[in-house]
Amino acid sequence: MNPSKHHHRILVDLIRNKRWHYLGSVVAVAIASYFMFLVPTIGKVVIDRVITDTPESDGGFLNRAIDWAGGAETLSEHLWWAGLAIVVTTALAGAFMYLKDYLASRACEDTLKDLRERLFAHLHRLTEGYLNNADSGDIVQRCTSDMDTLRQFLTRQVMDMGRTVVLVCILVPLMFAASPVMAAVSLFMLPVVFVYAWVYFGRIKSLFQEVDEAEGDLTTIVQENLTGIRVVRAFARQEYECEKFEQGNARYRDLNMKLIRMLSNFWASSDLLCLIQSGFVLIGGGYLASRGVITVGTYFAFTLYANMLIWPIRQLGQQLSEAGKATVAIGRIQEILDAPEEPQSDAERDLPDDVRGDIAFEGVSFGFEPHRLVLKDVSFKIAAGETIAIVGPTGAGKSMLIQLLMRLHDYTTGSIRVGGYELSSVRRQSVRRRIGTLLQEPFLFSRSLRDNIKFGRPSASDDHMVRSTTDAAVHHTIEAFQEKYDTVIGERGVSLSGGQKQRVTLSRTLLRGSPVLVLDDTLSAVDANTEQQILKALSRKAGEQTLLIITHRISVCRQADRIFVMQNGQLTEQGTHEALHDRPGFYRQLWRIQSGQKAQFEDDADDARQEGSLLNAT
Repeated sequence: MNPSKHHHRILVDLIRNKRWHYLGSVVAVAIASYFMFLVPTIGKVVIDRVITDTPESDGGFLNRAIDWAGGAETLSEHLWWAGLAIVVTTALAGAFMYLKDYLASRACEDTLKDLRERLFAHLHRLTEGYLNNADSGDIVQRCTSDMDTLRQFLTRQVMDMGRTVVLVCILVPLMFAASPVMAAVSLFMLPVVFVYAWVYFGRIKSLFQEVDEAEGDLTTIVQENLTGIRVVRAFARQEYECEKFEQGNARYRDLNMKLIRMLSNFWASSDLLCLIQSGFVLIGGGYLASRGVITVGTYFAFTLYANMLIWPIRQLGQQLSEAGKATVAIGRIQEILDAPEEPQSDAERDLPDDVRGDIAFEGVSFGFEPHRLVLKDVSFKIAAGETIAIVGPTGAGKSMLIQLLMRLHDYTTGSIRVGGYELSSVRRQSVRRRIGTLLQEPFLFSRSLRDNIKFGRPSASDDHMVRSTTDAAVHHTIEAFQEKYDTVIGERGVSLSGGQKQRVTLSRTLLRGSPVLVLDDTLSAVDANTEQQILKALSRKAGEQTLLIITHRISVCRQADRIFVMQNGQLTEQGTHEALHDRPGFYRQLWRIQSGQKAQFEDDADDARQEGSLLNAT
C-alpha cells in the first residue's frame, strides 16, 4: 500500500471513531454558514427596497418579512430593525461556530486520548529487538510533538476545511441564483487560488518531514546529554557536545527558515491573487450596476460574498499545509504502531501461582541471524531451590540465557521448561511474574524509595518491604536519609550511588517473592562486606527459591550449589567450586587470577602495617 494513502486512511479511521461529533460539527458549520450568508443578504434587500427603491430585488423570505412589518416605508422609519437583524444573525452564526469548535475539540481530544493510550500500551508490547535499536529521543518526539501536530490538525484544520467546503456548497448555488453573471465574476479566481494552494502543499510536504526529523535529532541530543551529563563532565567533553548540538540546531534552523520562506512566498502570492479577485468584483460589479444589469444591493452583497469565499479558499493552502504536517506526523506515529509486538498465541496459558522453580534447558540454540548463533545446543537441569552461579567471559551468552528464560527473545530450537511447563506455551507476562529478575543496569523511577521498592508488588506491607531492604543490605542506608523511605530520588536514581541503586533494585526484586530469582551481575558495585551480608540473606532462603547468579566473583561462586561456565555460547563446564578449581579450564584460570590478587593485596596490607609499626616506634 502507498504510505501516503495508508496514512490518510489512518486519519479517516481516527475521525470515523468520533463521526457523530464531527457530523454535529459539520451541521453546526452549515447552519452558521447560512446565517453568515444572511448578513449581506439583509444589507442587499434593505439597500434595494429602502434606499434605491428596487422592489424587484430577490430577497425571498426577507422581502415577505418586510411586507409583513409594514413595507419599505415602515422599514425606512425604523432602519435600526435592519441593524438589529444583522446583529442577531451574526450572533447566531457565532453561536453555531462555537458549537462547531466545541464538538470538534471534544471529538479531537477524545480521539487523541485513545491514540496516546494505544501508543503507550503498544510501546510496552514491542519486541526486545526493536527497543534495543530504537532511538528513545525520536520516540519521545513522535509521542509528544507529532501528537501535538495531529491534535492541532484535528481540532482546527479539519473543521476549517469542512467549513470551507460547506461555504462553497451553500454560497455558490445561492450566488448563481441571485446573479449568474456576478457569480461568475466573483468566482473567476477561485480555481486558480485552490490549484495554487494544492501545488504548494505538494512541494512543502517533504520539507515538513525533514523539519520534523531534524527536531527529533535535536531532542535526542538533549536527552542523551541530560542522561549522561556526568559522563560528559567526567571526560571534559562539554565543548564537543555543545558543538554537536550547534550543528543539529543549525540544521533545524536552516530547514525551518527554508520552510518559512516557502510559506512566506505562498502567503504573499496568494494575497495578491485574492486581491485581484476582489478587484474583479469591485470593477466588474460596479460596471454591471452602472449599466443596470444588477442592483446596487446585489453589488453590495456580492462584494461580501466574494470575501466570504476567497479568503477561506486562500486559507485552504494553510490547512492543506497543516494536513501535510499531520500526514507526516501520523506516519511517524504509525511507524511505531506498525512495529512488531511480542508474539502471543491463543494456546498460551499462565504459570500457576504455586509453580516449582525447577528449570530445564534441552538443546537450546538462539541467534539473531541464522548463521551467527549466540547460544549453541545448551542443555542443563536445575532443581527447585538450587543456587547456580554462572560465569564466563564477556559475550559468552550468559545474559542471553536469562533473556530466553524471561521470554525477552524466543529460542529457535530446543526446549526450555519451568516447573515442567514448556516456556513457549506460557504467556510472557505470566513468566515474568513468576521469575524475579534484576538485570545488569539498575533502573529507578523518579519517585519515592517506597514506590520504587513496591513497584513489582504494590500491595506489600511495610514490614515485608523492610525485610527485603534488610536482605539487600540497604535498610540502614535508607533510614539515614532525612525522609527515609519517602525520599524522592532523581530521574534514573541519579541521587544514589551505583551500589545503593543496585541494592534498592535488589530489594524491589526480593519483595516479589518469586519462585525463581535471577541476578545478572547484581553485586558488582557493592563492597565485599555488603556482598557477604546479601549472600547470607539469600542463603537463608536456600531450598525455597531457585537462585541464578551471573557473576565474576569467586566469593559468590563458592556459596553456589553448582557453577555453570559459559564460553562461546556453549556450556563448557559445570560443577561445584571444589570440583572445578582443580580441573583445567576457564574457571580454574579465573580462580587463580582472583586468588593471586587477593594474596598480593594481603601481602601489601602486611607491609603497610609493618611500616606503620616502625614509624610509630621511631
